[in-house]
Amino acid sequence: MRVKTVRGQVASFLPTILISLTWLFAPLAQGQEKDTLSISLVQQATVKRVEGMEVACEHYRVKRGDYIWKIMRQRGLLERRDFPELISILRSMNKSLTNLDLIHPGQTILIPLNITPVSEYVEAADFPREPITRVSSLKDISLENYVVKPGNTLTMIVQSKYKIPGEYLYEYLKLVQKFNPTVKNLDLIYPNQVIRLPIYSPEIVRMPIKPQKTGKIKTASRAERIETVPKGTKISATKDTGQTISLRKQLGDIFNQMGEEWVDTGEQFIPLRSGGQINLKAESFPTLNLRSGLRLIIDLKNQLPEDISRLIQADWKDYRIVRLAADDNLEAALDKILAGSNYYKILKSGEQFTVGGDVDISIAGDWVIIPHRGKRDITDKIAAISLISNPSERTPGMVRAYLEKLGIKVIDYPDFPAPAPVKEGVPIKKKITIEENTDFPLPTLLLTLAGQSFSSQVKIPVYKGGGSGFDLIMKADLFFNRKGKDCIIDFTGLPPDIISLLKKHQFLVLSLAGEKDPNRMTERILDFLGLPFDSKPHHFLAAARDEARNIRFTIPGISFHDREGKKILATDKKMQQEIVSFLSQKGYSLLELSQQES
Repeated sequence: MRVKTVRGQVASFLPTILISLTWLFAPLAQGQEKDTLSISLVQQATVKRVEGMEVACEHYRVKRGDYIWKIMRQRGLLERRDFPELISILRSMNKSLTNLDLIHPGQTILIPLNITPVSEYVEAADFPREPITRVSSLKDISLENYVVKPGNTLTMIVQSKYKIPGEYLYEYLKLVQKFNPTVKNLDLIYPNQVIRLPIYSPEIVRMPIKPQKTGKIKTASRAERIETVPKGTKISATKDTGQTISLRKQLGDIFNQMGEEWVDTGEQFIPLRSGGQINLKAESFPTLNLRSGLRLIIDLKNQLPEDISRLIQADWKDYRIVRLAADDNLEAALDKILAGSNYYKILKSGEQFTVGGDVDISIAGDWVIIPHRGKRDITDKIAAISLISNPSERTPGMVRAYLEKLGIKVIDYPDFPAPAPVKEGVPIKKKITIEENTDFPLPTLLLTLAGQSFSSQVKIPVYKGGGSGFDLIMKADLFFNRKGKDCIIDFTGLPPDIISLLKKHQFLVLSLAGEKDPNRMTERILDFLGLPFDSKPHHFLAAARDEARNIRFTIPGISFHDREGKKILATDKKMQQEIVSFLSQKGYSLLELSQQES
């Protein structure tokens, strides 16, 4: 709180000219909100005294590619100790900057350079402030996007950018999670993931809680929102009802998960080259700021006059207007918005995007968005969006995590809660390990899985000459009896005449001498044991929904059943832990043949 003592000084103000062009809005007169749209011509004004401070400031005309933090960094203001106060003063002097991330070429803003307290103002003691408890009190907080780099942790990121005092760090991290609902675990972030960071100042973590206003339209509950999601459900965008808010919320949820910026609070100010500006109420005209630089104004209620649309798009080539019809549901709205987003390619249901590798992955959904063509240095992720109607259609979390590492963002909407984890004490056999410190590791393991007892390096009497004094004894690498037959698996390389003699004496012999391919070795041993197997590529769908809008994994390997009837998938490809867990959910234990040394 500041107390001002007046000593006969007279404040002087430069004239401000505000001309309302109401004649442009005749189409809005019947049944439409008067405050959703306005246009004005404003003459420049200079403010030097703000909240008891004398502020040295600079008029700056925004150029293409500019943003607030870049402008302030160029002037060395980001390192200033009074930076939070500079931001507060900047807001006070630039009332049109409701979003510090949204400035436009040609716009003129006042940049505070130095702050000097005026002696007539006496500082009173600060009132105690309470920590934040809900995001509804944070509408004025500015955000910036950060692209996670390899080796980053969330704490490392925020401390390197803002140097937050230890007593505020915990509250700030909770705030980060509220602005990033997809970050379920603050300790688990991935390279190329886009995180929305509140621009730090002490006021952010110690600001007073604003009481919720009453008399507002009630937002639809989560259950009501879910009911509006399935295809065919109609969501009206012509009235300011809970359904309209729901559609706007759903669109914001989806595009924010894609890493784009959806702005649907406050007002949007669009300067005109003629010197005026158009003001749009963001509740009715949300703005989608794409990382490509394109900005889409979403006309939720189909009420933006055609001449205003033409005026905006004529002045600004990076603006587009997307109009939604009264009966557009979420699917129809996404179709229109994505069509205007200028992405490189958008695949619809039934079309697939394939990622090759040890595991071939076919990505399909209601929409698969490919932002750029073959530019691996672009941080924008490929996004696969599916509208789902029940939790069983949800893509498993381990699949999402695996694809996230590959630069593919899976968005199932709504994001039903994940199934409850398996109770402790219930073992899940996910991977079978080959014991490398045994003789003949892979054959030994396969015999064990088949329930076949055996002996290794055993001497076997093949022929006894009786009174002639001639006996033939040979050493078998692996020896066992199966279904009444004596069996030998040979790795040493017995001569052909010895093998012929063994067969003559009713021994079954499998010679694996020189066999280096673990897949071929596995097939031959299973065949020798008489166990059925399938060595064709195996296809697995990620979720319980139709293949036309699903994710399919194609894993090369050999499948068979062990002695207990459990399914085994043996492969010479190295599988990530997420894939091992996914196969476990499908009822398979993984046997990685790549562990076998040749």
